[in-house]
Amino acid sequence: MTSHRVDTHVKRNERTAIVVLGGEADLHATGQVVGALQEALQDEDTDATLIDLSGLTFADSVLLNQLLTAHADHEAKGRPVLLAGPLNPAVGRLFEITGTDAVLPLVDDVETGLRRLH
Repeated sequence: MTSHRVDTHVKRNERTAIVVLGGEADLHATGQVVGALQEALQDEDTDATLIDLSGLTFADSVLLNQLLTAHADHEAKGRPVLLAGPLNPAVGRLFEITGTDAVLPLVDDVETGLRRLH
C-alpha cells in the first residue's frame, strides 16, 4: 500500500495568512488540509489568505472541493483569497480539465500573490 502524505502549515506575511500545501493531497489528507484552511480563515491578525500550492506533487477532486469550499467561505467573510503556483504539471492538469482554473483565483507564485493582496 502506498503511503499518502501531505505537508501543511500556516505562516504569516504582514496581514496575509499563507497556507502552504506540499506533497500528496488526497482523501487521506482531508483533515490536515481543512484544518490549515480554517486556521487561516479564522486568524484575526490577518485579513487575506494565500494558498501556496507550489509544493504539491499530487491532488485529486477532494482537494479541489476543499479549495472551492475555502474560496466560498472566504468570500462569505469578505476576505480575499488567492492560490499560488507554480503548479506541478499533474496538479495544473487537474485544475484545467475540471475547469477549476477558471473559478479559483490563481497567480504564478507566492511573491505575485503577496503583491496583489497587499
